[in-house]
Parts: sequence; structure tokens; C-alpha cells
Amino acid sequence: MEVNKAKVAIIGAGVSGIAAANVWQKCGYNVTLFEASEQIGGQWNQTYPGVSLQNTAPQYQFSEFPWPFKTERHPSGEDVLNYLKKAIEFFSLKVKFHHRLSRMTADENGWQLTFEHGETDHFAYVIIATGQYPGGDKKRQPDFENIALYQGEVITNIDSKAVFENKHVAVVGFGKTALDFATWSAELANSTKHIFRTPRWTIPDYLLGIDYTKPFFARIGSGMMPSWGYSTVMQKLLHNKLPFLVKGFWRFINGLFLFQHRKDAKLGSIDKNVLDVVMPPKSQFMADFRSASAVAPKRYYEYIAHQNITPYRGEVSGFFEHGIVLSDGRKIEADLICLCCGNDAPDYHFLPEQYRQYLKGEGGPALYRHQIDPRIPNLGFAGYNHGFLHIALAEMGALWQVAAYEQSIQLPTETEMLASADRIRQWKKTHSSYESTFNIAVNTRYQQHLDILMQDLGISKWRKLPNPIAEVFSRYDPTDYKGAVAEYLAKQPTTASSINRTTAVPVDA
Repeated sequence: MEVNKAKVAIIGAGVSGIAAANVWQKCGYNVTLFEASEQIGGQWNQTYPGVSLQNTAPQYQFSEFPWPFKTERHPSGEDVLNYLKKAIEFFSLKVKFHHRLSRMTADENGWQLTFEHGETDHFAYVIIATGQYPGGDKKRQPDFENIALYQGEVITNIDSKAVFENKHVAVVGFGKTALDFATWSAELANSTKHIFRTPRWTIPDYLLGIDYTKPFFARIGSGMMPSWGYSTVMQKLLHNKLPFLVKGFWRFINGLFLFQHRKDAKLGSIDKNVLDVVMPPKSQFMADFRSASAVAPKRYYEYIAHQNITPYRGEVSGFFEHGIVLSDGRKIEADLICLCCGNDAPDYHFLPEQYRQYLKGEGGPALYRHQIDPRIPNLGFAGYNHGFLHIALAEMGALWQVAAYEQSIQLPTETEMLASADRIRQWKKTHSSYESTFNIAVNTRYQQHLDILMQDLGISKWRKLPNPIAEVFSRYDPTDYKGAVAEYLAKQPTTASSINRTTAVPVDA
């Protein structure tokens, strides 16, 4: 295959941008990462101190670059940043810091990029890798009634856990940030109140002493996930012809989750119903398997059971001088209120208005294969297929973009691609608990999505063969996709004049 030195710009030097840059560079492109801040890391560069990776280290690594140093099972934010810095060096990637994009102008040969400090440059292809939550540390703060009357402190992020010391704290929300803050506050504050409209199912780190990733990152578990598309005959058979088996499987898993959470709560002689206020209904179980699904903090349920955290179900309607007012009239006093209300969907202020309108929509942009909007030429997105095997998803998504750009995939028509993307948006909206960026993720449907990308690329999705037992029962890791770029390159013709296209699988997959 001829080396293609076309220039590619990647906007954002977080984990998804790094993954995409490495893949495009391995495919022969001249790649530059542009980072608005002074260092790489994206969200990891802007998140709260003390945060740790939701995923485990083996499931969060580049396929060709294992962790070069020892870390915890759930690496700290500092360890993740260190790993990403070493990955940049290992892959020999070019990064320009303090380059905040202000404008993109399209032409027939790609994009003219203008940065805030005035620098301009032209690129054949641009990838937006600003992440699922591009606001960074600027979290959403709803404009609650009478918030100006409140005499305490309102925060949406922290600089140190010490902020909770000797305070009466109220934490609003039920995502990972809220659960972390409530757990840390219980260890340091005078009192901690956790307020949420709807509790969500959380994932136990261990189930009956078994690492939760072992069953759920193997095809035997991931194939049981209801999805907008199925990638194997067995999945289609299970979900379309034998749905009672799927429902029975998840009822069993639901029971295991309940048992494990109660065990972790160390109830002893305490009535197990003490956890009812933080346990959502069983009917919500599958809907809560979304990108915001949280692994339960180690002692959260224990602190609930032993009254270190006082939970309240209710909707915040406003503030009063000394705290929060709920919609049912209850008043909750606190001198520090943590609003953990998530992030808004991304805004593409640097794009031409016509293209910005294409990307608007509830839950974020609806992209074909979570990679492109076919109406916007020479533009892709990295990390918008966020999920439980995130780095592998970002790498294989980037390889799919390369193939689409090189026209080695025969894509459907623009109308068909837009219809497919919208159908998936509607499926997520119907079957998943709401989150502000629900459309920028594949969440627990990562295996089906990866399989479909591999099928489009004409590369085997069966990454553990020739061992069929391992293929079904062994945990999938990003390292299973090591060599996928080489496999793609080996399939390509030696000259650009003889394109050998594969056809994308049907749009309803």
C-alpha cells in the first residue's frame, strides 16, 4: 500500500484523540493533535482530585501499549494521565498545546483551521475528539429558584476532598461524581445528605468474589445485552426468538446485584430494607446499563446502612437561606451543596452554522456508526462510541474512519445512513435511562458495536479464535484488537488505482 502523507488534524488530546491519532498515523497519515490546554489528558486533566478509573486497568489500555508500570485495579486519575503521556511518547505522536480551535472553514480539499491565537493551517481530514463531556470541569448548574438567597457554598466540582471537612454537606445527583462525593463526604463531614430524584443501578466491583469484568466482558455476557443491532446469528436468535432466556438471565443478574450490594453494606442485624431508598425498581435494571452506569464506590452502601449518609428521594425545586427545598416542601439544611447534575451536550461553535445545525439534537449528534455525519465531508468524531471497552472502541472507530475516507468501505446512501443513526437514537431514548449525552455512546452494547465495525472493515470479529472456548467464555480486552490495523493494511491494494471495497453491513444492524 502506498504511504499517504495527507495531513490530519485531531482536536483534543484526550484518550480518544490519542487512540485515533495512533491509528491514522499507522495508516500513513501526517497527524497532529491540537490541545487547548497546557497538557494532554482531556477529561483526566480536568476532573476532580481523588477520582479513579471506573474501568479496570486491563480493560483500559491501548491495544499495542500495555500499562508500563504497576497500578491499582482501578487506576487513579494521576496514573491514567501518566499512562497517556507515556503513550504519546511510545506512539511518537505530534501534539500542539495551547491551540484552542476558533473556526473551521470547509473547501473541496478539506478544512482550513483557525486557532484563537491566530494561527491557521489546512488539513485533508479533521477529527473532533473533545469527548462526551467537553465542558471539562465546567459542570451543569441548573438555575434553581432562590439560589441567590442561599447563604452557604454551592459547588459543582472540587479541588480537594478537604472541602468536605467539618461541613454539613448535601450532594445532589446519582451519577459517579455524586456517589464519589457522598462517599468521601461521609468520611470527613459533620453530616452528609444525598438527594436524588431517581436512584440508579450501580455495578458491584465483585460478584460473589468474582471480578465483574470476567462475566460481562466475555461474549457469554455481552451477547445477552439487548441492543439496536446484533452482530451474530446466536444473538439474533436469542433476542428475537428466545427473549424469555434473555429476561431470565438478567433477572438472575439483578438478584446477584441485590445480594452483593446488601453484603457490601455489612448489614449485620440491620433490616435489609434500609437500602430501599437507594435501590431502584427491578424494572429499571436494563435501562440503567448506559454510559453513565457507575461502579459502586467501595463503602457507599455501607455508609447508607449505617447512617453515615442520609438519602432523600426527591426533586430539588429551589433553595432557601440555609439549604435546599424539595418539590414536596421538605427543607434540607446544609452549608455546602454539591450539584452533580452532569454536563450539557457538546456545542460545535467552531463549525459553520449549517453543520452545527446537523449536529444538534437531544442527547448529542446522531452519527452513522457513531463516527460520521454523511452530510459533513472530511470530518469524523473520536470517542463518540463511548463504552465499556472504550479505548478499543476509539481505535476501531478510527480505523473505520480511515477505511471510509479511503473508500475501501462501500457505504450506504446518505439517506440510509441518516435513517440508521436516527433509528439508533430513538432506540436509546426508548430503552435507556436518560442522560444528557446518551447519543454519544454505545455503553454496554460495546461488543455488538465493535463486531459491526469489524464486519464493515472486512476483518474477523472473532478475536480469540482458533480457541472457541476462549471466544465465548474468556474476557475480551483491548489487546484482542492488537494487529487489527495491520490486518486492514494487508487487505488494501498496492496502488491507489485498484480500490478493493467491502460493503457495510445492513443499516439496521
